[in-house]
Amino acid sequence: MENLDEKRLIKAKQRVAEIKQFYKHVITYIIVNLFLTFVWTFSFKIFGNLVFSNQYDVDGFKHIPFWLVWGIFLIFDALRTFGFVSVFSKNWEEKKIKEFMQEKN
Repeated sequence: MENLDEKRLIKAKQRVAEIKQFYKHVITYIIVNLFLTFVWTFSFKIFGNLVFSNQYDVDGFKHIPFWLVWGIFLIFDALRTFGFVSVFSKNWEEKKIKEFMQEKN
């Protein structure tokens, strides 16, 4: 019984650490993008005409906003952290390995 409680405690601590890391990611996203949008105007090119920039004028954003691209990665991080995409989880990998090991050739 004690061994099971220890495993649960370790798993709970890992889960809390993952959620804490996600919240740090969100705070960093907000602070950095506020800074980039209101303080520092920048742009950089990737693959020729594809330009990322937080520069905004009366017509809207001139190029693909940096916050949008980073926001997409933040969404994937949220999905991974809160378990909505089980295909990317370690549990899924372990289950598949066990499944393949149990298959008869």
